[in-house]
Amino acid sequence: MALEDILASSRDRLGPVIDNPEQHRLQIMVTYIELGEDGVPKLHRDHYRSDPNEYFYPASVVKFPIAVAALEWIEDTGNRSIDQHTTMLTEASRPSQTEVLEDPTAADGRPTIAHYIRKLSIVSDNDASNRLFELIGQDELQRRMQRWGMTASRITHRLAIRLPAKENRHSNAVRFVDADGTLLHRRPAREGGNLAAGIEPILLGVGEVVDNEYVDNPKDFSGLNHMPLAEVHQLLEAIIVPEGAAAERIPRMSESGRKLLLEAMRVMPSESGIDAYQDAERYPDGFANYFIMGRNPDRLPEGVTIINKVGRAYGFLTETAYIEDATGDVAFILSATLEVNANGVYNDNEYEYAELGFPFLAELGMLVLEQARMRSRR
Repeated sequence: MALEDILASSRDRLGPVIDNPEQHRLQIMVTYIELGEDGVPKLHRDHYRSDPNEYFYPASVVKFPIAVAALEWIEDTGNRSIDQHTTMLTEASRPSQTEVLEDPTAADGRPTIAHYIRKLSIVSDNDASNRLFELIGQDELQRRMQRWGMTASRITHRLAIRLPAKENRHSNAVRFVDADGTLLHRRPAREGGNLAAGIEPILLGVGEVVDNEYVDNPKDFSGLNHMPLAEVHQLLEAIIVPEGAAAERIPRMSESGRKLLLEAMRVMPSESGIDAYQDAERYPDGFANYFIMGRNPDRLPEGVTIINKVGRAYGFLTETAYIEDATGDVAFILSATLEVNANGVYNDNEYEYAELGFPFLAELGMLVLEQARMRSRR
């Protein structure tokens, strides 16, 4: 059954969002993964309202390509004395920047690429993502995404830190050192170009709150991060099923790096082994899972594994996920985004995440899982 037909026949389960897909800026993509008789994966793709020109704010989903770029950068350095577990020290190269010489959430206190990837995946830690963004640099990150086929995507700024656009273009210097503090590799401070130059205004909503004051004008998203749903979906495809992607679009990373990334995107806070994430009230399992769970891990069927990245900000909810059901021989990649901002005002923290967004994405995940199981039985 086509995705559009699945949605049309399940309106009662999906709720108000499916009745107003344009208002909610709803986009969905799915790739069913099936093994042929020759053992080669076959990909069957479908989509609903997938439109690269319909803007949504990707929020923390940008952390996924940032993590991929960090792992690829390690491979490209050619310096075999460093890897994702080498101590990474961030310098403050400008007054607006901050340094990192230790990480209290790591068991041994050392900041590393591996630990940053775990943090940004398991609890969507903003600082961890920002440190890897600084390591790669704005321009180099853009070049890597372009090579992966993410030609319309742009990551222009750090997350949860209000900096002028020019400051976001400056990347900190970074050092990699051994256990004795001996320098193994140094990445100098860099300045990137203006990725938002020439971008037409992207005006959404009716107003926004700035410094606790209401501004009666649509919000302009043109200078903020942008990532069409199809592009992040295809990046996850290329990592999960590289057989289905053109060779030049497959990120270069070691097998150990790939396993690290996928495990970090799978594990829940209580399973992480990170002491800081054992507070179930602050970081409940399901904290970063919208499909099927709706942030409630009790909804996850036995045998189902989810490897994913979610984003939530400005009333937008987005998720890209590889979902596998070992009990039914089922695997698929599902990506979706929607907006739940009834009053059209940004930064007022009045969004319908719990009422509309999470329930819709939970039911959507279950519906696609059920359809994938039916395909498998056939």
